Amino acid sequence: MKAQGTIAIGERGTIALGINQQDSITYSVHLSNPTVFYIDSINIDDAQQSFQRITTDSITFIGTGIGNLSIHGIALAGSDSMTIVNVRGRLKDVILLDTSFVITITSNTTPLPYIRFSYVSENIPNPIMRGEATEWTYELDKPGSIQFSIITLDGRIIEEFSLMQDKGRHVFRFVPNSYTYHPGVYGMRLITEQGVHYRIWNVSP
Repeated sequence: MKAQGTIAIGERGTIALGINQQDSITYSVHLSNPTVFYIDSINIDDAQQSFQRITTDSITFIGTGIGNLSIHGIALAGSDSMTIVNVRGRLKDVILLDTSFVITITSNTTPLPYIRFSYVSENIPNPIMRGEATEWTYELDKPGSIQFSIITLDGRIIEEFSLMQDKGRHVFRFVPNSYTYHPGVYGMRLITEQGVHYRIWNVSP
């Protein structure tokens, strides 16, 4: 097991965790400082794994397939220059893996410039009726391009909205129509220059 220890800001890094030896191992990943390193993909050999971002500093996923397990991400201009990455693998009640790595980033500027993760709230109201409006509040530390996607739970994009946005707090307002949105559970995905964020929302019968 090894991590690419020192990474320059904006470069990609990899944590190699060894062999995933069987399906259905539940992994949890925790970063002590998520403003330093942003995990954007997890692979077993060439197969990309689906994962859930619980918070900005915690991820969980279930390993699918046999092969080399690796975590990939990008070094951010965060509030510090080091983060500890803890990875734990569990099969039912048995802990198969519990290890930590230190990732350090370098920068040509001192102190390191600070870019915080953007934030998006749960929508209000939730659940909602078709034809009614719901709103997500989100906040950006710097201006840039953002993209909202309304998606199904399996990741299919139903509608997509792209715009340039100033820094600060904003509201995304959405009205599901009665033709496209049947009662059930949907996702809202916000992509910003600081990361990808998911929220679950519901349409009432």
